[in-house]
Order: sequence, then structure tokens, then C-alpha cells
Amino acid sequence: MEILQNEHFSIVENGGKIYVIVTKPGYPLILLNKLINQYPRLAVTKFMALKEALENGTGEQVEIGELKPEVECMISRDYMTAKIKLNIIESQLKEHYSEYVSKVLDVLHLNNVREGILVQVLQQELIAGKEILIAKGIEPINGNNAIITYFTCSDRKPTIREDGKADYYDMNFIDEVKKGDWLGEKIPATSGKPGKTVTGELILPKKGKDKKLQYDIKTVTEIEEDGKTVLRALVDGVVEFHNGKIGVGDHLIIEGDVGVETGNIDFKGSITVKGIIKEGFSVTATKDVSIMSEIGISGIKKIESLSGDVFIKGGIFGKGSSVVKAAKNIFVKYSNEAILEAGENINIGYYSVGSTLRAKNIFTDDQKGKLIGGVIEARGKIRTAIIGNQMQRKTILHVQGFDREKLKRDLDDLLNKYREKMLQVEKLKRKLEVFESFLDQLNAVQHSQYIEVKRDFDKIMIEIFQLEDKRKSIMSMLEIKGEGEISIGKIAFPDTMLKIKNFNKRLNESTKGTFYAQNNSLHFE
Repeated sequence: MEILQNEHFSIVENGGKIYVIVTKPGYPLILLNKLINQYPRLAVTKFMALKEALENGTGEQVEIGELKPEVECMISRDYMTAKIKLNIIESQLKEHYSEYVSKVLDVLHLNNVREGILVQVLQQELIAGKEILIAKGIEPINGNNAIITYFTCSDRKPTIREDGKADYYDMNFIDEVKKGDWLGEKIPATSGKPGKTVTGELILPKKGKDKKLQYDIKTVTEIEEDGKTVLRALVDGVVEFHNGKIGVGDHLIIEGDVGVETGNIDFKGSITVKGIIKEGFSVTATKDVSIMSEIGISGIKKIESLSGDVFIKGGIFGKGSSVVKAAKNIFVKYSNEAILEAGENINIGYYSVGSTLRAKNIFTDDQKGKLIGGVIEARGKIRTAIIGNQMQRKTILHVQGFDREKLKRDLDDLLNKYREKMLQVEKLKRKLEVFESFLDQLNAVQHSQYIEVKRDFDKIMIEIFQLEDKRKSIMSMLEIKGEGEISIGKIAFPDTMLKIKNFNKRLNESTKGTFYAQNNSLHFE
């Protein structure tokens, strides 16, 4: 079939190949290229052969390329898209649009493209000479990961509320639940929705990852409800998290006062006293202790939490010998001649007068808090509004301080251990997933191996949560200015003695600001 012809040459097609026959040499290649461009189906692939034929003019038939189809179809490697190209001129397309629509459909059919054909493009948006997206596959929708929600414990941040007559030092200290109460839930992972290629092949989605609810099996149970796994309390008590597991702790509620009627209280769990502790009596709990009376307590013997916090809503008059101890934090409205010792922080709403305070950090209210007299010792930071009083009562604040560089090294070591434990727990988690996928089919030996892996997993998880607690403790120290800090929000009266690490500072005049130790010297700002 002859395609082009003039006095110099003719271009013919035979079997899908393109040939040139040059009878008269000297025709410029650039002019020939312009002519060829008017025939979109011509694809010249052998330029050197064409150039030599034009120069020599031997009259021989020389192969120079191939004849492209009117409609080309290109499918992506992932079979998610198909494109077409119409190797015609625009006038042809306009004149015979419906015919080319049919041709496109025929080509798509030959290439097995049957899904996601863009009908709008096919009917109205075909363009000559350009690649056009004509079909799109359906992407798979991957499954959602399981979503776990736990009971949110109250934030232990005391606030001072004023109603014009009385000030209340208030906080949500203990979260009580009854048997059957909601403690958490898991929305299960989903399988997702499969997709399709343009050729109709199914594409399987990735299933969402499952997650395990972590809870104390003695006090919490899981129940299937409305397509969710719901955690509910098995007993009355207080919500607590221990090593990442939610549980319900024992809770003793004293509706009235602790006194002759009750005797001294020693309880394994948390204690809430809705009244007061009378003079000479004591309360000890393994976990949290809260004294909810707003009138305060006086002359008590001892209040102690062996592993948790102590909250005294109304404050304490200690008469010099009353002791309050907490493994973690103490929250008290005021302290007058009492002994307060906390493993973490002491938080005082209004004032401490003549008391002994020992803790990691000691905080009073930023606007109203006062530290007057007594022994005030912290390992990291003391923050208060006012120190001493106008009568210049001698007040000594001592911050032992810390070695910041050592703490940083300790943190690095801890993070390395944390990473190692996480790698171990991931390996064990994968083993557990394999075991649990065939749990009903395990023989005695395999079941024993499963129990051992589960035990190792739980042990390492406990270690991880312990490391996390240590990390938080170190980070809280590193947030302190310098290597020990005393912050005075409003005023420190004269005759106040400040000691940070080995640096002593006696205030001879009223002072406001922050003192801290750094680079072997005491700084003030």
C-alpha cells in the first residue's frame, strides 16, 4: 500500500512495515520529517537507513519503520490503569467520532480491559494524537486496625475553687466503679474491601491489625456486645492501671470518721474517708488514701499510702508529730506543723507553716501558696508564690539537686534497654499470633509452649512499663532548670535561707524570681 509519493521517493506499507524507495537523491530529510508528521500512523525507527536512502537514491526498497495501529492501548504494570492513543489527525476524529468510539471499545476488548472504563472520556473527551486515560482499576480498601479505648482516669490536678464563703481544695481523686460498669472496649479489625484491576482481576486488601485488650482477669471480664469486645468490672472498686493492664482495685469507703468506732485502719487497697480522722488515729493503705472532709484533720497519728497517693481535701493541723507518707504524691490544702514525706511530689494548695516537707519536688499554688518556717527539702525543685512572712520568720528551703549529665547517661541507657525489650516483645508477639491462630488445634506440648511464650511476653511487658515509669521520672527531673531550682512567684521575705546543692543564699531583702544551680555556680533570673 502506497502512503506517500513524489518525484524523489515513495513510501509504502507492507505487512505492517514501512519502506522508502528513493529514485532521485537529494531530498532534504527535514522536509521528509514534516511530511511524515502529517501521517500519525507512521513510526520511523531507522533514521540512519532513511538518511542513507535519501542520499544514495538507489531505487531499492529500504525498511525505515512500522505502521502504528489507529488505536493503541497501553496498560500499566500493575494493571490499574489503561490508556489509549488515537494515531489519527483531529479532523478524522471529528468526522468519524462514533466510529472511533467503536474502535476504542474493540481495542479495549482485545486487551481484556473490562473494568473501570471511563464512559465520559469515551463519549466526549477523545483527543487525537495524545495518550488518554481510558480505564481505572478499583484500589483495594485496606482493613482498619482494631481500635481500643480504655476508661479514662481522672487527672490528678488539684484546683482551688472559691464560692465567696469558703475555699475548696478539690480534685477527682478516685474513680469508683460498680460491678458491670464499662471499663473499655475494642472495635475489631476489619478485613477491608478487595479492589479490581482494569482486566477484572481481584486485588486482596491488607487486613487490619488486631490488638489485645490488656486487663486483670481477676477483676475484669470481656463480653461481646454489638460487634465490639467490651470490658466490664467483675467487682465493685476503683479503676487502676498496673503495668499497662486495667483492673479494679479493692476500695474501702468509710462513710463517717475514723475514730473509736472504726479503730485504726490498715487496708490492702484504696481507702476513702468521707469524714475526718480523729486525733491519735491512723490510716494505712497499700494504694491511695483520700480524706474528703472539708474541715481538715488535727492531731492524727499517721496517714500512709504504701504504693500510691494521699489526698487531704481539708488540710492538716499536725501539732508537731502527725505524719503523712505517700510512695508517690501528696495533695493537701494546707499543712500546719505536720510531717509530709512523698516519693514523688508534695502539692500544697494554700500554705505550709512550721512543717517538715520532704519530696522529689514541692509545689504550692502559683498565686496563693506560702511556705513559712519548718524544714523544706526537695531533690529537684521547689515552686511557691510566697516564702516566709512579714514578721521575717526564718524559713529554710533546701534543694539537694542532681547531676544532669549523669541523668542524661541514665536516660540513654534506659532507652537502649527499652529498645531491646521492644524487639524481644515483638518477636514474642509474632509467636503468640501464630499460636493463637491455631489455638484449638494445639497438642499438649504446643499448648505448654504457648503458655511459656505468653508468660515471657507478660514478664517483658511489665519490665517495659517499669522502664517507662523511670523514663518519665528522669524526664521530669531534666525539665527542671539547671541542676536544682527554687522558683518564687511573688515574694520571698528577708531572713529566708536558700540552699541548692552546695550553694547557700541568705535573702536580706524581699526577692522574687528563680534561683538555680548550674556550671558550679548559683544563678538568679
